[in-house]
Amino acid sequence: MDGTIAIVGAGLGGLTCALALLRAGANVRVYEQASQLGEVGAGITLSPNASKVLIALGLGPGIDRLGFIPHRQWTQNLQTGEILVDRPRGADMAAQYGAPYTHLHRADLHTLLVKAVRAEDPHAIELGRELVAIDPDAQLHFADGSVVGADLAIGADGLKSVVRDQLFSTEPPQFTGQVAWRGVVPAAALDPEVAQLPPGIWIGEKRLFMRYPMRGGALINCAAFVRLDGWNKEGWMIPSSQEELRGHYADAEPHLLALIDAAPEDQLFKWALHARQPLDNWTQGRVTLLGDAAHAMLPFMGQGAATAIEDGMVLARCLTQFGQAEALERYEAARRTRTTEIQEQSRLLGLQFQGKETREFGKTPIKNEETLGLFSYDAVNCPI
Repeated sequence: MDGTIAIVGAGLGGLTCALALLRAGANVRVYEQASQLGEVGAGITLSPNASKVLIALGLGPGIDRLGFIPHRQWTQNLQTGEILVDRPRGADMAAQYGAPYTHLHRADLHTLLVKAVRAEDPHAIELGRELVAIDPDAQLHFADGSVVGADLAIGADGLKSVVRDQLFSTEPPQFTGQVAWRGVVPAAALDPEVAQLPPGIWIGEKRLFMRYPMRGGALINCAAFVRLDGWNKEGWMIPSSQEELRGHYADAEPHLLALIDAAPEDQLFKWALHARQPLDNWTQGRVTLLGDAAHAMLPFMGQGAATAIEDGMVLARCLTQFGQAEALERYEAARRTRTTEIQEQSRLLGLQFQGKETREFGKTPIKNEETLGLFSYDAVNCPI
């Protein structure tokens, strides 16, 4: 691993990869276009497959301190509140998979990773570095006119990846027919019976509403997904309103409506979900992809960030153990089949959640993150 490894994007996957490489003695630079670091005010679920990676990188105590481990998770009928599926979490998950299932504020996890990277190298993350062009020889061109050469470049720059669009034959992200809302509700603004609901989702025809606590239960993260035509604007910070969101859930049970009514409108946003088709390969020359840049997926299995974190660890392991060309081949061979399957199964699960026969959900086996065995994956020790 002689020479510099350039990582484009300081998201969760890019920072995981950077931290693992720095711990192995690599020279790493992370180029982030934002002028200051910070993740959007939303929650994230760390399933055991992601937790294993972060624990191996020494972030376990921070996750324990900042996270919320649920005891149960419900799937409910959106209109009636009937519990359709009741899944154990908590100690059962940790015992079965060797790592916890945890809810966190996304900003808290991002901060943990940033601090850990900077503890290894205070200069590893460069801000205000907007990539405008890249070639297969890992020459990076930035908006300020500067050009940086690297021995290897990793595109961890998300759904709208400049790296992917420059080097790979790809179509623009396509609207999926799903519009999403996110909001953060203070638990103190809710009646106790609502604030203390187990994490879970309400499902109904063409609709889904998710909730889970974070920051010790002081906040409730909410996300709503509605199949809609005619509006497909991207961006995580498009303001919405209680009235608009409530209009899509007018027939919902009272507990769900209470969450909408308690959501501060300055923290209620919407966006259209876009996705890309799987790539045939992730590597061109001395450049490879990671996370959403390689395999953006719908959120219905909660595996988008998890697979980016897995990518980061597996790629770092490959680069540590093999020469560059072989490392990139092994990385892609280890990751592409898994992530492509998750992309497709996440899409299909969303359709099942939003099907017409809500009362029948859970009565027959379904393909989800548990039945597919996704939680058992161990990016720290899997064959590469």
